[in-house]
Amino acid sequence: MMARRSLGPTSCWVFLLPALLAGPPVLGAGAPEAEKPLAIVGGDIYTITDGVIRGGTILVEKGKITRVAANVDVPEGATVIDAKGQVVLPGLVAVRLNGLVPGGAKNVADALDPYSSVISFALASGVTTAFVQVGGPGDEPTGGSNAVVKMTEGDLPGMLVGEPVAIAVAYSNSQPRLKAVFRQDLARAAEYLRKLSQYEKDKAAGKKADEPKLPAGAEQMIKLLRRELPARISASGANDILAALQLVDDFGIRVILEGVVEGWTVAEEIAKRGVDVIISPRVKQEFDHNVAAPTGSSDQQAAMLKRAGVRFAITPVDQWFGPWGGFGEDLFTFPLEAAYAVGGGLDEQTALEAITITPARMLGVDDRVGSLQEGKDADIIILDGHPLHYSTFVELTLVNGKVLYDKSKSTYFSHIRPKPAPPEPPPSPK
Repeated sequence: MMARRSLGPTSCWVFLLPALLAGPPVLGAGAPEAEKPLAIVGGDIYTITDGVIRGGTILVEKGKITRVAANVDVPEGATVIDAKGQVVLPGLVAVRLNGLVPGGAKNVADALDPYSSVISFALASGVTTAFVQVGGPGDEPTGGSNAVVKMTEGDLPGMLVGEPVAIAVAYSNSQPRLKAVFRQDLARAAEYLRKLSQYEKDKAAGKKADEPKLPAGAEQMIKLLRRELPARISASGANDILAALQLVDDFGIRVILEGVVEGWTVAEEIAKRGVDVIISPRVKQEFDHNVAAPTGSSDQQAAMLKRAGVRFAITPVDQWFGPWGGFGEDLFTFPLEAAYAVGGGLDEQTALEAITITPARMLGVDDRVGSLQEGKDADIIILDGHPLHYSTFVELTLVNGKVLYDKSKSTYFSHIRPKPAPPEPPPSPK
C-alpha cells in the first residue's frame, strides 16, 4: 500500500479562490512587442548550465536569447524589465502534464486549445514546456499519442514542438501477456531489419535478392530499434526496473523509466545502461517485510541516483494543476518536489537541473529550452525568491520573449504579497 506525505497541511485552493471567483486572468497585459529588443536587467540569473550571474542581463531579440552576461550594453529603444532583487530562471519543463488535452483525444496535435485554463495555470506556475500524453497501451503493449507542447497562450501554431517524442510501452511483471507480446514484436522487427540490411548489401553487390516484407505494425518497433524514439515505461519496483533494463541488454533500445520508486536499490544497474528515470521524491512506499533485499521508497533516492551517475527528472506526485489539491503535490508548486529531494541530500544544482534542462534533454528539446543560453528560446521566469523556497512566487513568465503572465496584473496570485505601487512623481512647479 502506497501512502503520500505532504510538506504541510496548507491547500492551494486557499490561494486561488479569489482568482477563480474573479474569472479569467489578465495575461500579456503590458507585454513588450516581439519586434523590439528586450532586456531583463539586474536579476540573479540561474543559467542552469553556466552557473549563476549576479546582477546580470539577458538580451532577447525575435523571441531568442542573444546575450547572457554580467555587463551588457542595452540597445537603445529596448524594452527593459527591472529584475533587481529577483531570480531569473529558465521556464520549468514538466516531464508530464495531464489535463491539457481531453482524455478521449486521438492525438495531441488535433486537441490542443491555446486558450485552455491549464495554460494559464502553467504560466502562473512557471511551467513553459511540457510532455503531454493521451491514451496509452491499453490491451496492446504500445499505444496512445504524445507530444512536447509549449505554453504559447493564444498562439496555436507555436504550441506543438514535436510529436511523438516517445513510445508508451506496457512492460510489467504484472502484465505478462503484454510483456511477452512486446518482446515478440521487437524480435520480429529486429529480424526484419537484419534481413533488410542483408538485402541492401546483396543489391549493392549486384546479387539477385528479394526485398523482405515489413511485418504488420512494426513501424514503432523499428523506431525503437533504430533509437529514433525512446520507450517510456512505468516501472516502480526493482523487479520491473530490472525487467526494463533487460530490454536494453537484449535489443539496445533507449528507455525512460517513469514513476520509479525503488530505483535507489538498483541505481548502479540503471547507470550502466544509461537509462533515464523520472521520480517523485515525496512518494512513499513501505518496505516489504518478506523480502531480504532493500525495498520500498527512500527520501534519499535522488541523491543516491546522482551518486551512481543516473540522469533523472523530477515530477510532482500529481502531474496536473489542481487548485483544490494538497500544497506541493501538483504542478502549481512544481519546485517543491525538487526541494524535497534536496532535503534528502541532493544538491540544489542537480535539483534545479531536474526540473529544467534534464527533462528538456529527455524530451529532445534541450536545444531550445531548459537553460538560459544564447540562441535558445526566450522562455524565462522571474521569481521573487529562491527557486526552491516554499514561499516563492512567479512574478513574470515569458515564452518566446513575450510576457504571458504578469503577477501584478493577473487575477492569479496578485493578491498575495503584491508589490507596492511606485511612488507618485513630485508635482511640477507652477
